[in-house]
Amino acid sequence: MFLVSVWTELHGQERVVAQLRRAIELGRVPHAYLLSGPSGSPMTETALALATALNCQRARGEGCGECDACAKIAAGIHPDIVTLVREGAAQIVPIESVRSQVIARIGMPPHEADLRVFIVEEATALAPPAANALLKTLEEPPARTLFVLCTTAPEQLLPTIRSRCQRIRLGAGDVVASEQDPARADRIARLADELAGDAPHPTLAARIAEGKGDTPPILIAAAQRLHERARAAATSADVPTARIASSRAQAIMSWHTAVAIHNANPQLAIESLLVQLAELELR
Repeated sequence: MFLVSVWTELHGQERVVAQLRRAIELGRVPHAYLLSGPSGSPMTETALALATALNCQRARGEGCGECDACAKIAAGIHPDIVTLVREGAAQIVPIESVRSQVIARIGMPPHEADLRVFIVEEATALAPPAANALLKTLEEPPARTLFVLCTTAPEQLLPTIRSRCQRIRLGAGDVVASEQDPARADRIARLADELAGDAPHPTLAARIAEGKGDTPPILIAAAQRLHERARAAATSADVPTARIASSRAQAIMSWHTAVAIHNANPQLAIESLLVQLAELELR
């Protein structure tokens, strides 16, 4: 019997959660999903929740959050759950990543999982050779393998990639909730600015945790600010700044997953994040 389902933290995504649960229940999970939604919607978090639910050893379809498989996915160390992320100043997914992380694995069965899951955090960031290589895999999908492509701009993907995925549209969730409450939106924006700044105050973790449910949207907003900084720096050929901003954004989103999906204590998570961000600045 599971204690808490991994789906419970996907606030505002009840329709999507119901659809995915139903697909697992009926054994109709396709070989590829294309998750799309507005900026800030929990696409990567939904993909990880799906991977967890499919591979949970105690409560398949829900995810207990406590078994060995759930723990490894939460920690980002499960050998069969692979996330392709944007890299470098250009913020692309290079062909080398597809070759080493996808193509090199698909000829073999999963090491531990019932279903190996490849997640692309932003599919439009696939470099053209990477997109073509991934397309060949989607055309001949291997057994016991699921691809989950996430994007805010599905229309920019190759039509052939879109046609080989089952599409699911996410809502804005917490982003919409904050926009409907001006005071909360202002608080989220102010704290996100501070978190994305160069020297967050040590009291920031406690102040963020004061607002119930505010931690995930604050983390998303801060990561968005850093991604914008990285793009601006890359445009002006300031590679060191672009690299640091990109690394900080990725660190923030990793802790967003821990809080939003795996129920990590918000204050402790932010305190750990602040340490990690400080270390990145020193490199």
